[in-house]
Amino acid sequence: MNRVARILVLACLGAGALAAIQCPAQGFGASKIKVALQRKLPALVHLPSNTIKLTVATADEDSTLPYDFQALLETELLKDDPDLHEEDNAPVLIACQITEYSHPDPIVTKRVAPGVSLSGVSATSDITRITGQLNVSLQVKTSSGAILISDNVSAKYDEEFDSSGNSASHGVLGSVTGTFGRIKGGGKSEDTNPPTPSELRSRLILDAVQQIAEHLVDSDEKIEVLLAQKSGPLDEGDKSAQTGLWQRALETYETATPFPKPEEDAYRLYNIGVAYEALAYTATDEKMIMKYLDQAAINYGKAIDAKPSEKYFVDPQRRIETAVAHYKELEQERARAKAEQDEANNAPPAPRALTNTQIIAMVKSGVDDATIIQAIHGAALVDFDLSARGLHDLSVNGVSAKVQTAMKTQAAKKPAAVHKGLSNMQIIAMVKSGMDEDTIVKTIAAAAAVDFDLTAAGQQQLTSGGVSARIVTAMKDRAAKKSSTTVKPPA
Repeated sequence: MNRVARILVLACLGAGALAAIQCPAQGFGASKIKVALQRKLPALVHLPSNTIKLTVATADEDSTLPYDFQALLETELLKDDPDLHEEDNAPVLIACQITEYSHPDPIVTKRVAPGVSLSGVSATSDITRITGQLNVSLQVKTSSGAILISDNVSAKYDEEFDSSGNSASHGVLGSVTGTFGRIKGGGKSEDTNPPTPSELRSRLILDAVQQIAEHLVDSDEKIEVLLAQKSGPLDEGDKSAQTGLWQRALETYETATPFPKPEEDAYRLYNIGVAYEALAYTATDEKMIMKYLDQAAINYGKAIDAKPSEKYFVDPQRRIETAVAHYKELEQERARAKAEQDEANNAPPAPRALTNTQIIAMVKSGVDDATIIQAIHGAALVDFDLSARGLHDLSVNGVSAKVQTAMKTQAAKKPAAVHKGLSNMQIIAMVKSGMDEDTIVKTIAAAAAVDFDLTAAGQQQLTSGGVSARIVTAMKDRAAKKSSTTVKPPA
């Protein structure tokens, strides 16, 4: 056999081996099976009014960024809640401050190409890495100044592409990601061309906008997910899944004999994750939703561990993680609201303000000036009418000049600032609601302000309320921090 023939044989053998590598026993196949899931996520906060005022500000030199961001956010909010409308003097203010927008120039590096060159020299190819980030500070408050929710939202893009424009990240770096970002069932992993600067900008804005929308309105979206294929149990389960019989599909996947090789069984585990995710989106009880989401996350994680090179495993795991985080945050917000309501219900009635009428009544009942002046100085609140007419009424009804002077002095004093913060009662309410220790500790650490009673009596109250030593320690650590650590709201 001459040299040319040997090279041709080796090339054919190499091609055959490559084909064998690219055609595993099971996978997603050239003709992918897609099923649609309808995902619903409840809002993290209840808006007290359908009338809102939306503002977006930024220090970035891109003057069109806040305009585009606001226009897209308005569209997203109205899409999920058509009853919302905007007015200048609305009772609900949604303030967004774009704190960072970065889109560095692409970074090109050389990387050894896979495979063996016939010349014996490893080939290299150019890999282009594109990154971007958009951070937004969100604050929602009422016209009276009460803060409904405050959070920081982050959207990131980090993807590598080869010289042909194909994704070289294998789903490891992913594309757009965020705390509560909607990652559409694997679609972004199929990008075949790097985004232009304007496309990258649009992606980041959209992801951040969707995260904010999920804070404020109930979201309802259709997502497409892939099913792994294999003749036998996977095929039978896929047929049930395609007709919406997810419980039957789950039973088929779970009772099937695991494939001998971990990288092959990864696809069965992945399909189990899809089935649990589908069941979560159709459940109505939040405990069952969390149970199904947790199981989906576990099985997606097992699939990735068994075959980390499969890019179609990554986005579903991220999607589930965002849903789990959303429901945990929702639980935390509800616990806070309940704790505040319980505290308000148990709080003593607010002191009544001292008025002109009460002063006149004291004078007419024969109370001496010294006693009346002492009562004025000791009043927590006063609501005196010290206008010309009010002073005239006081004089006509026998109120002395000394008492009137005391009234003016007390009225000029600024009322003591009411310090609102996380309290003992709120912590006890969280414990009694069944919230886990980790979540309570994180809530304490992230609290903008605290007003804990950590005296001996206060700690006894906490212990009697079922608060663990670990939580009490977290309360002490947070109380020891200086107020300067408080996160400032957006301007």
